[in-house]
Amino acid sequence: MPITPENLKKLRNDLKVTQAEAAKTIHVTKRTWVSWEIKQGLENNRKMPEGLIELFCIKNNIQYKTLDGKIHIV
Repeated sequence: MPITPENLKKLRNDLKVTQAEAAKTIHVTKRTWVSWEIKQGLENNRKMPEGLIELFCIKNNIQYKTLDGKIHIV
């Protein structure tokens, strides 16, 4: 599955980490992380860069694959 804000939030919750803890693992602010979890179409939503998705997966031992330049959780 490609990463949507909902998928990102579920992934983080499954890992039982806070937004601040998740942000710290990839060296961004909590505010930045929060903006990635905001529902698509809402004003403050931002798309998480593919490289940071990959880094988050690597640091948390999450299996993923790259298809068409996008990260997909296995």
